[in-house]
Amino acid sequence: MRIKILIVLTLILVSCSSKEEKLKPIIEPQIELVPLTNNFIAGDTISLLFKTDTVVSNLKLRLKNAFGNVLLNHLKINSDIIAFKFPMSYSRLAGPCHWKVIQEEKTLLKGKLNISTNKAKETHIESYFGPRSVTAGYNDYSMLTIAPTDVYDNPLDDQTPVTVKYQFLENISELNIETKNFIAWYNVRATTKSGRILVSSECNSTTSKELTTIVYPSNATGFSISASSAHNFADGNQILTLKSDIIKDEFDNVVSDGTLVTFVIRNEKNAHLYTIGTTLGGIAEARTLHPDKASRWEIQAFVTGAAESNVTEFSFTPAIKDYPVYFSKGNRNIDIGPFESFMKQLVPDGILLQLDIYDENGAFIETKKTTTKDGVCNIFLGEYFLPSGTYTLKFKAAGISKEFTKNIHDN
Repeated sequence: MRIKILIVLTLILVSCSSKEEKLKPIIEPQIELVPLTNNFIAGDTISLLFKTDTVVSNLKLRLKNAFGNVLLNHLKINSDIIAFKFPMSYSRLAGPCHWKVIQEEKTLLKGKLNISTNKAKETHIESYFGPRSVTAGYNDYSMLTIAPTDVYDNPLDDQTPVTVKYQFLENISELNIETKNFIAWYNVRATTKSGRILVSSECNSTTSKELTTIVYPSNATGFSISASSAHNFADGNQILTLKSDIIKDEFDNVVSDGTLVTFVIRNEKNAHLYTIGTTLGGIAEARTLHPDKASRWEIQAFVTGAAESNVTEFSFTPAIKDYPVYFSKGNRNIDIGPFESFMKQLVPDGILLQLDIYDENGAFIETKKTTTKDGVCNIFLGEYFLPSGTYTLKFKAAGISKEFTKNIHDN
């Protein structure tokens, strides 16, 4: 029963509903563009005038260019002429600009106008140059890129002339190029001589800032080295100086300061030592200590991945001819030295002495090492380390070997 009542009430409400209010008809005016020009210059005051046949209040102009979209309200000039004034941000942007006159989202009229770059006012130049360093020779170069714009930052038209100038040593060169796709560019080739190249550009009497690239020497070529010292005694104390001649590249440029040079030393046992130096004025120096025993060194230098030197030799004669060995306290305490150098002076601290210990059957037991201090060194073979018995003791220092067979015991 309740369902029937609800259905009846619904029907009554529908039948009694008020009639929808009729929408007022939209008056579509007749509108036409008042012809002026479709070509403007960036920075001009731009207005579009339209003639209408009726008074309207809801017309808008939609602008679209690279800057974006905007809706403009009209300005009434008289009863049948209306105007739309472009915002400054749109009138300063060069390029095509599309417009539409719309009424309630309906397009009544549309068109396009062109805004050209402003060549009459000041020209601005953005220039870029890189890389800022190149290598001497015929293959490397830096690119100069020029982007000339008008006062409103619009790129100038293609084929705008640009003058490029560059200077190296006493030579100044000049050439003319043109913009393409809004830029102009030129490859400044490296020279065969090291130095600094300065470049600049000019467009419409506006000059760019000065830019620089540095031409660095190319890879080093073969060079010579020498070795020198105050004497050639193997005293483990004196300095051996290794020195190169002036290192140059293939174009006779002195290599850059700080070029790393590695000196490789090989002795008669085919063991290798290394020392390094860096160039200053093209010359590299390195230093190393004399060995503590007679030796013959072969020395060669390398600029990694680029060049190598000649091989030079340096021979060392023995500075220590002999040394005494003293045993005490049941042969457990051993004093070695004094070690005397080539003028009977005490050797510097740090000369290595090695003792190899063998039992009476010749089996190896242990090695003990020590270094000199004040010209002597000491080794103590305690009973906790070596039980009493007969042992063979082999000493080796400064390239001199000595051998003793001793009965080691407790006092």
